[in-house]
Amino acid sequence: MYPTFIDIEPVTQKLVLESKLKSVEAVDELISKVREEYSISEDYCNDIWVVLNEAVSNAIKHGNKFDPTKKVRLSFESKVERFLSFKVKDEGRGFDPDKVPDPTSPSRIYEPNGRGIFLMRKLSHQVTFSDDGRCVEMIFDLFKS
Repeated sequence: MYPTFIDIEPVTQKLVLESKLKSVEAVDELISKVREEYSISEDYCNDIWVVLNEAVSNAIKHGNKFDPTKKVRLSFESKVERFLSFKVKDEGRGFDPDKVPDPTSPSRIYEPNGRGIFLMRKLSHQVTFSDDGRCVEMIFDLFKS
């Protein structure tokens, strides 16, 4: 079933989060609003939740390293009445996402962490890193939901 669109204006929402794990709770509120506004299925909404939680948690832990003077910026935008874009930007040193080890490789399969970027890529329509890895944009296709 495809969502119905009737003159939906592009929507943008921006949040500034503190660099503590409790800030991830803002993801729940944002996703609830988006789910209601765009009639997203529960399963697809769960995929979005996993991806955003990974991105925000990574920004807090690995990007900003829990530094209370640094913020995480989370933004949401509807695009072309079909796509939802979420961006997460931290104030850390950055990293090269292509150098993150593959968590499905035999030598890493039993590692307890390191699956965040893998999950983001598997559950999103598109994932793009910019600003030396400090910003990640995740696109979701509403026609998939």
